[in-house]
Amino acid sequence: MSITVQKIIPAARTHQFHQMVERWLNEGPIKLATNATITAMDNAGLPKAEQAAIIEDRDIIMKHNMRLGVISEVFAQAIEKTVNSSRSGSDARDEIARLIVTAVGIRQEDDSERVTFTFTSQTEAELFDESI
Repeated sequence: MSITVQKIIPAARTHQFHQMVERWLNEGPIKLATNATITAMDNAGLPKAEQAAIIEDRDIIMKHNMRLGVISEVFAQAIEKTVNSSRSGSDARDEIARLIVTAVGIRQEDDSERVTFTFTSQTEAELFDESI
């Protein structure tokens, strides 16, 4: 059985996230790593189209991982409290990770993001819903 609970990441936090992602991808160490990667691919003789696809895939993976960080930042305390109320040890850690990694977010018209979490128990779903 699975029970879903939807929560909102406010538009202001969503905007901050997108600004942070753009800054990370276009500045500092990530930019240097990108330039080094492109140079290495050039030296290896990879076609430009393949290079572009590799960089695009890398950017998608980075954005996804950074998004998981935002979900964790906004909801981790409530998720941990919820899960730790009924589980412990590695079972609790695994469930906390599963809830964060499997959360589905859909951007709303006002630029907020509706995030859906899927719980395996009604008790945990209710506790999480009440905690935020």
